[in-house]
Order: sequence, then C-alpha cells, then structure tokens
Amino acid sequence: MIRGIGMDRLAAWMRAVCLCGVFLYSADALGGDTPPAPEMPAHWKVISDFQVPSAQVDAMSRKLGAELTGVRNSVYDVNGKRVQINVIAASDAGMVEKLMTHLRSIKAEDALLKKGEIVYEFVGQNDAFPSILEGRRHLDASPAAGK
Repeated sequence: MIRGIGMDRLAAWMRAVCLCGVFLYSADALGGDTPPAPEMPAHWKVISDFQVPSAQVDAMSRKLGAELTGVRNSVYDVNGKRVQINVIAASDAGMVEKLMTHLRSIKAEDALLKKGEIVYEFVGQNDAFPSILEGRRHLDASPAAGK
C-alpha cells in the first residue's frame, strides 16, 4: 500500500492514464482536426470512410501549397455510381483560397465546394456527374456543412 492507495487501485489508475495518453496520441496521429464525413441524402450509402493520417496531411499541405489541418476521404454508392468526397480542412481563410486556386487549376469548378474553412472535392467517373452535382447542391444548402 502506498499512502492509503492499494496496489491494485494504483495499477488500475496507471492503466487508465496510459490508455488516455494512447487515445490522445492516436487522435493527433490520425489528423485530430479532421472534419466529420458529410451528412448526405439517405440514398447515398457509405462504402468507406477514411481519416488521413497527419503525416500524409502534412505532405499534402506541401504539395498543394496550403496549410491543411485535416483530410477525410468518404466514398459513397449513389444509385450504383461511386462518388468520393474529399473533405479538406484548411488552417484559415487565406489557406482555403490558396487551396481553391490550386484545385481549380486541376479540377472542374462543379467538383469543388468551399464552405468556411472546409473544401469539399468530389471525385467520380463521368457517368457519376449528375450525382456529384446533386451532392454539391445538397452540401451547399446544408447549414451544418463547413465551419
């Protein structure tokens, strides 16, 4: 016994503290500032949802020339078509503009949506374009989308 605390209780507290430390480290390693997957219409079925690790987010920041705080890749099945939405969080409004300038140089404007410090990039085959437009309109009208 150490000052009135039993060894079993001390061991339990140490395990809890270690688990909390691991959890906090894991949240940062996975890109702790990554926004949630967007809420899409009911017929948009999630196939996969991936939070990009912070090391990859840092590499993307360098490549895109904008400071990013998190990236999430969500893939949906929309009436048999595959649509991916990359949710990209920038550090501030200036970085959002840098990101948008870069993305506009390689993507169609209809595939991009800026809401606050979040940029939604839609990716899909040509036959998924109507679904991409539907998703863009949905997120644009959504008050919960973006920061």
